[in-house]
Amino acid sequence: MAAFIVTRGAGSFVASQGGRMVAELESQGSTHICLPLAQRNPFKILYSALQLKKIIEREKISLVHARSRAPAWAALLACRLTGVPFITTFHGTHRIQNRLKKLYNSSMVRGCRVIAISRFIRQHVIDNYGVSETLIDIAPRGFNPEIFNRDLLSAAHLDALKAELKLADDVPVISLPGRLTRWKGQELFLEALAGLKDLPWHAILIGGATKRSQYVEQLHELVKREGLEERVTFAGNRTDIEYFYALSDLVVSASMEPEAFGRVAVEAQALGVPVVASAHGGSLETIQDGVTGWYFENGNPTDLSAKIRLALSAPKQLEQVGKNARRWAFDHFTIDRMCRAEWQAYQKVLA
Repeated sequence: MAAFIVTRGAGSFVASQGGRMVAELESQGSTHICLPLAQRNPFKILYSALQLKKIIEREKISLVHARSRAPAWAALLACRLTGVPFITTFHGTHRIQNRLKKLYNSSMVRGCRVIAISRFIRQHVIDNYGVSETLIDIAPRGFNPEIFNRDLLSAAHLDALKAELKLADDVPVISLPGRLTRWKGQELFLEALAGLKDLPWHAILIGGATKRSQYVEQLHELVKREGLEERVTFAGNRTDIEYFYALSDLVVSASMEPEAFGRVAVEAQALGVPVVASAHGGSLETIQDGVTGWYFENGNPTDLSAKIRLALSAPKQLEQVGKNARRWAFDHFTIDRMCRAEWQAYQKVLA
């Protein structure tokens, strides 16, 4: 979005605690300001707010856009002090365990407008924070066509990855990308695969473990108990996720809790790979059931197993669904469309 702002002839200033993307950000024409914005300490928030106030006044900033809660509190205070419009993007459901947590979350709905990343998140904001629908814009997250595009992938990299994973030409590949954490549904996925031993397939779990290694141990134990050691690969964290998608015949999103948007489904479809996903949350907006993929009943391994069987049992249909998926993703979920939708929200405020 920062790069998009620059292409529109506007100044783009990004405040954050820094990180590996700063160099790329600055090479695209944005100015980066390093502040302790990820800190939840009230004194750190106040400090960041006062620093942002100085930057807003010095650079004649016309609009401030926050994307997470602690930075939003600092930005909100800075905007109140300067009279500059403030908007937010609501990226997740942000659990509401109690009134104090809801108050903390409310920094994301205190601006002129709220940008929701899906219709599901828009409804969440309306139901839980009382924001009028007229003040919420939707900007679905997007994929980068310069990365998630089969025509641009390296054949040599694909061949090397296939060899690394020891994948056979005639065995369908089923992938589940996501951190190895319980809510992403890896256990459910493995239980579903246990009911498909009569079919040829190889499954890949792509993603690293969290600090809670007990769950990872449980997954390995489940694989061993079901006799799937030779059919399931734990790939760990990877930076070449697009190549894993390209090697897959089917991608599964088995999240036990609703995805706010579900970028995996969009990225996989962009590479022409059908998706089987839990029927809730943002997935209901990113997949067309029976057209670009399939839904299964959330938390039901038997239904997931049935949908995978349906997909793998009709290769010609699976190929057509993949073609539909690629067209659907490119028509609705590119990063350019996302940026244009956010830019329109800016224009509503600035007008």
